[in-house]
Amino acid sequence: MTLRPRFTGGHIWLIALICIVTIGACAAGCIAGSETDPISIGVLLPASGPLAMHSPEGLAWAAEAMNRQGGVGGRMIEVVYRDTSAGNISAYAEELAGRDDIEIVVGPATGAELTQIAPLVTKRGKLLITPSVTAESVTESDLVWRTCPTDGRQTEAIFRILRETGVRNVSLVTADTPYGETFARLAPDAAAAMGVGIAGAASVNASDDFAKIAAQIGDEEPGMVVAAVYPEEAVRLAEALAAAGSPAGLFLTDAGRSPYLLESLGERAEGIQGTSLSPDPSTGYAVAYEETFGKAPPPYAAQTYDALLLAVYTAARQETAPDESLAASLRWVVSGDGITKGWDPQEATEAAAMILAGGHPAITGASGPLRFAEEPSSGPLAGYYTHWTVEGGEFCEGEPAPSSDLSVRLPGLSDDPSPGTAGEKPVVWMVYPLAKGDRSFADTAYRGLFRAQESFSFDKRECSYDDLALLDAVFSAQNFTEKPDLVITEGFEFTAASRTWAEANPDIRFFTLEQADFGLPNACDVLMVPYGASYLAGVMAANMTATGRIGAIAGAPVAVIDPFVEGFRAGAGAYDPAVNVTVRYVGESFEGFGMPGRAGALTQELRAESVDVILMIAGSSNTGIVDAARESRGVYLIGEDTDQSYLAPTLVAASVVKQIDAIVYHAVENEMDGRFTPGREVWTLQNGGTGLFVSPRFEEYAGLAADWQERAIAAEKDYLKTAL
Repeated sequence: MTLRPRFTGGHIWLIALICIVTIGACAAGCIAGSETDPISIGVLLPASGPLAMHSPEGLAWAAEAMNRQGGVGGRMIEVVYRDTSAGNISAYAEELAGRDDIEIVVGPATGAELTQIAPLVTKRGKLLITPSVTAESVTESDLVWRTCPTDGRQTEAIFRILRETGVRNVSLVTADTPYGETFARLAPDAAAAMGVGIAGAASVNASDDFAKIAAQIGDEEPGMVVAAVYPEEAVRLAEALAAAGSPAGLFLTDAGRSPYLLESLGERAEGIQGTSLSPDPSTGYAVAYEETFGKAPPPYAAQTYDALLLAVYTAARQETAPDESLAASLRWVVSGDGITKGWDPQEATEAAAMILAGGHPAITGASGPLRFAEEPSSGPLAGYYTHWTVEGGEFCEGEPAPSSDLSVRLPGLSDDPSPGTAGEKPVVWMVYPLAKGDRSFADTAYRGLFRAQESFSFDKRECSYDDLALLDAVFSAQNFTEKPDLVITEGFEFTAASRTWAEANPDIRFFTLEQADFGLPNACDVLMVPYGASYLAGVMAANMTATGRIGAIAGAPVAVIDPFVEGFRAGAGAYDPAVNVTVRYVGESFEGFGMPGRAGALTQELRAESVDVILMIAGSSNTGIVDAARESRGVYLIGEDTDQSYLAPTLVAASVVKQIDAIVYHAVENEMDGRFTPGREVWTLQNGGTGLFVSPRFEEYAGLAADWQERAIAAEKDYLKTAL
């Protein structure tokens, strides 16, 4: 089975953005316009240069996708974009704020720009929503909001990471801006709370002598240099530290993470670390973005998307409460206590429709739950941060962590269609073993679902194993507010439940992954057998090892893991019988696939036993394996289910892949075309359902895998004679 091609790169969406911006003349009037007037939203963000980290093309995609869903009560969304890297931001702000059809402006990028333009926008009573100004104190105006947490959260995260990685003293370098001043003020208390000392501090601007600063740092002898600076200063600081022969590492805050850093430093960027805001992994935004644009979202793309959502929802609220102030409407939007609605175009369009109908949904954005403190400029109450490292010329991220306790909650079966709309579109339910964000099994299934939704017209609902009791009740009582046409359940955990649901609901089609052949006329089960692909992984690992010891870390000793382990052992033994294979399990059952800390500890144990190649088959626990491997060095990894080289491009040599995304896509495609076929489908190495993907930096092993392909297929056939 072959994958459908991805959507092409961001330039298409930049063209789309220009098209949206240049739609014909807008009708004058307030935000609550007629049914045909577009909802015009101003945007003041850079499209190029060191600070271009917001994804204007992502905004174009969001607007276009929501418009395809019907917009807001039939009104289309128009993004009026001004590139602040190519013009005068004050003039742009005056222009957009002066337009009668624009009541909300998204931007700007920096604290200095916000100080400059906020009075120009707010004096006209317009709302300003910045996705990336993180300085603690910016303005007291209730017309200035932000979708990013303030720097206090990030400062705490930085020193927690440093403590956990063994750093005990640092030198602090901060930009001579409100952004840098915030870090300079907050760092001492945050460092002290984590037991990290600050050996010295310096404030810099672009014209300073960085060689002098590097010399000062040399005298302080820190274990790490923490720099809250913008990309240009980060590049100059890195160059100065290298020239001075400083042994200290460089740790940057979110403003320093930019393609400009990699382009300017090249190989000299290797090893630089930092933190940056991350999308909420459970929302799937990062997966959808990568599927659309062929690359990971830049640091503030999710927050920029969320700023657009808030603007759209506020416009919808203004339709129903035209006498309410803009600030009051936005405050009402983020205080929703009703049905939970997510970020994606379908969910966002439904949320807007609910608001128009008088509903009050609890909204979640791409960056996480959109809940705010009493002071709007304080930003969201929580956000996700990731610890990144430059590795192989790329920003490689660890497991995103929330800045405060958050409960993962998918929108689930959260829609109650308005009268007369039920049955207008087919309905597909997707039930994952875990919430999205595992970078493996669930995320790959979501990729296929997202791809299908970009191609076909249907409504999707998403749940996870945590919703099992709810699903049992709904299927048992057949108490559907919105009856599904197709239900896709993913993972062995649902074997008993899927059978019960399908037997009780013969008019609903069930497509199950990794479960059983139920023999029901309304059920199709897909079994993906990774034995042959794992056999090739064992061959490759046996060839790579320098110690003669390789291993596997699995989530739990369950049936779905068996073909991975058995194939890996068989391949290694066929290549070199002297190679030792050690297998460790993170847990005894399902929970082992979500314990990255425990998986990291097992990695350290294997390294202590001289294991130097590890097969990762532990779901979201794999991120703990990667983090531990990065620290211990001298070990290579093989991923699972999907190409996982992005986790650590110089460490992940290959991945045992299952074409889950293609299988989910075709399940939906068959449903849309009326071609559902019950029974069992078995996907193997021979028919292309599984395979060994050799990572780009390890292409020299591709020939080895090709040479052993036929032997792997033959071994898999023997395995299948008894395994099924």
